[in-house]
Amino acid sequence: MSEATRTPDADTRALLQQIAARLTTERPQHPMRESLRAALALTFATRRHGYGTERATRAEEQLLAFTPAVEPGLTRQQYAQQLRDAAGGAQ
Repeated sequence: MSEATRTPDADTRALLQQIAARLTTERPQHPMRESLRAALALTFATRRHGYGTERATRAEEQLLAFTPAVEPGLTRQQYAQQLRDAAGGAQ
């Protein structure tokens, strides 16, 4: 089964929602960047599971697998909606 058709696990869904909330509340009209996508995956996985742990590494990998690539011209708020969709809808 491909990543696109799989449903993220509960931990990944929670992290996707947390990242979406941050993008919505902090500079939502600013452009979203691919480098920020990677940085947020690392930051949120590390905060949740600890620096350098296997769980944090796995969480980061899952976040990167379920976060869509950033399209040019997308705002942080628009990307946040994509993350909510990837998590299975708004909470």
